[in-house]
Amino acid sequence: MSDEATNKLATREQIDEALRLKQDLSGADLRGLDLSGIQLTGLNMESANLSETNLDEATIAAINLAEVDLSGAQLNEVQISAANMGGASLRGAQLKGAKFNAVNLENADLTEADLTGSRLFLVNVSGADFSDAKTTDAHATGVDWSKASVPPAEMPDPIPIPPWVPAVFAGVGILLVVGIVLARRRRKN
Repeated sequence: MSDEATNKLATREQIDEALRLKQDLSGADLRGLDLSGIQLTGLNMESANLSETNLDEATIAAINLAEVDLSGAQLNEVQISAANMGGASLRGAQLKGAKFNAVNLENADLTEADLTGSRLFLVNVSGADFSDAKTTDAHATGVDWSKASVPPAEMPDPIPIPPWVPAVFAGVGILLVVGIVLARRRRKN
């Protein structure tokens, strides 16, 4: 980031312009801003300061947030996909109803984070610290909690499989068997 860009971005308009120009926001100071509902995609925001920032209902995808400071941030109902958040600080962050999909949280600090009602799918938590994190009504699949340095005291339940999924798999299986049988019959004729 250039010296000019390392200054604190003080308004939503400045952030929107930086996003429009796909600027490198590594090390940017965005603390305390209201960025609720924003779409942060395809960016490098490594080591940015987003502490105390409101990111409620934001979409965060295909982004580098390694070593980012999100301590005390509001991330309720946020959607985070394909994000590198290795070494991030999420101490005391509000993540109620957050959805994590294919996110790297390796060595992240989620001490006292509130993950109530959140969903984690294919999340790397190796070395992550969940000390005193709230995970009430949280669900997770594809998360190896044994690799966290401090796993949550209350383990999230597995993400429930919708009742129609087994029927779909059974139907696909039947179609495959029928297709194979018909193909073999055609070869014999």
